[in-house]
Amino acid sequence: ATGFAAASYLAGKIVHGTQDDIDHYLTYLKSGNSDYPLEVIAKAGVDMAKGDYLEAAFKVFEERLTELEALVAKGVHH
Repeated sequence: ATGFAAASYLAGKIVHGTQDDIDHYLTYLKSGNSDYPLEVIAKAGVDMAKGDYLEAAFKVFEERLTELEALVAKGVHH
């Protein structure tokens, strides 16, 4: 779940963030397996010791759940 939350947070920063966010993500990708996982993901701008990335992921989940509920209420099941 934490990996999904971090990925969701990063995706949001890439799509809606700044050029710095994109540059940090590229630095993260270039890092490969050069350091401990928490250190590498920090290069992308995700501090796993803080809850920011989790809060952002829960917000995205809540938005998608609301969208799904609206579709189900309209009778869209397929």
